[in-house]
Amino acid sequence: MIFRDQFSFAFGNLHKTRLRTILTAAGVMIGIGAMTSMVSVGVGTQQRVMQAFGEENLLTAVMVRPGYASESQAEPPPALDADAIEEIRRLDGVRDAYPILNIPGMLRIGGEQFFQTLEGMPARFLKEQIEQNRIKLLAGRPYEPGERDVIILSQRAAGRLLPEGVERDTLLGQRVSFVVARAPGGRDTVDPGAGSRITPGELVLPPALESLPISDMLKQFSFGLFEAVELNLEVIGIIEGAGTLTDFLGISLWVPIELVEPLYARSFRNLETILTGDIRGDEYAIVQVLTEDVIAVSAVQEGLREMGFRGESILDQIAEIRRAFVLMNGFLAMIGGISLLVAAMMIVNTLVMAVMERTREIGLLKALGASNRDVMRLFLTEAGVIGLLGGVGGIVLGKVVAEITNAIANYQFERVGEVSVDLVVFPLWLIAGGIAFAMVVSLAAGYYPSRRAARVDPVVALRHF
Repeated sequence: MIFRDQFSFAFGNLHKTRLRTILTAAGVMIGIGAMTSMVSVGVGTQQRVMQAFGEENLLTAVMVRPGYASESQAEPPPALDADAIEEIRRLDGVRDAYPILNIPGMLRIGGEQFFQTLEGMPARFLKEQIEQNRIKLLAGRPYEPGERDVIILSQRAAGRLLPEGVERDTLLGQRVSFVVARAPGGRDTVDPGAGSRITPGELVLPPALESLPISDMLKQFSFGLFEAVELNLEVIGIIEGAGTLTDFLGISLWVPIELVEPLYARSFRNLETILTGDIRGDEYAIVQVLTEDVIAVSAVQEGLREMGFRGESILDQIAEIRRAFVLMNGFLAMIGGISLLVAAMMIVNTLVMAVMERTREIGLLKALGASNRDVMRLFLTEAGVIGLLGGVGGIVLGKVVAEITNAIANYQFERVGEVSVDLVVFPLWLIAGGIAFAMVVSLAAGYYPSRRAARVDPVVALRHF
């Protein structure tokens, strides 16, 4: 039997049982649709995370922390202070280094106040991020070296400060105040900036703490133990922070690092420090080091160890992250594959019924000279056509379901003030793989019915005439 006749017979037989064929192909379509939609969301999430790593320089960044104290060491580990940063900058392969300074406090604008985190960023690094398109400047301008009383908001932070429907550009030029709690004395006696002021006394507690039964005790206990430093800042720019990890974590207010550093040394960063009086002093908790390229990361980490510091890079965990995504995508594909298994049973049932109904036809074909292999190919072709129809339809269904899932997720993000993201990716390998997998499953399911059809005795089959 030539291939043209083979396909002609297969399509003709499927057309005779249109309803059964459509229902069977629909089962395959649902299975492929469920599998591809889940995998597309998993792949999209993976790409978003890796994109965020790239936007934040995480692949070429090393997070430096103080070394561990050991009883076997005669001297304590070196201090991670300004002198140490200068020494780190001189290491081979280091492009830049600066401390990570985040201070929680109360942001006030108009009659509203929000509990936020202020992050100090060097002007040179901010400018570099904008020039390399890692950060998109939506409005205004970046601050210049030497500027102090200015602030840049992320798109997410700007959305929180404005009523719905108001353009974010209206924030440019406005003054906001940021209140920080700090212990008096120390090197933070430096003027925090022109237009800012230091107000000794009680702080206005955040709403979450104000409602606690111990709020009065906190106010009485803290009176005289800290000062309320109010920074008066001008909004000069708004950036897009949709893909950045810092904005995802809520660090969405950026100011010159020179403004934050005098306050960081003796600031209270959480409830524990208010109760215990534990402050950081002149040392830094974390310093970010940017290397020249990915290859230099290992050498810089070795140099940091020789200095007595701990250098951690995302490259140390990147293999684990990729492995976790592979497992997640495999798990999602397995869930969708359960539906495909049900579809395979439907194909077996459809073709077995076809063999029983077409016994006389099979006998006639064999009497006319068709071999067992010809009969097998005929039924396998029918199974392959069902798989092809179901695979193509499943890709379309999976795309629709994935887009609906993405729309629902973004709707929930927007309700809580988050920035919408695209979590769906349909690469070519997923489309081709989904169709190919549907055909393989269909052919495997059609193997038993085709073997059963090939074993039909033509003499017995012709008795039904």
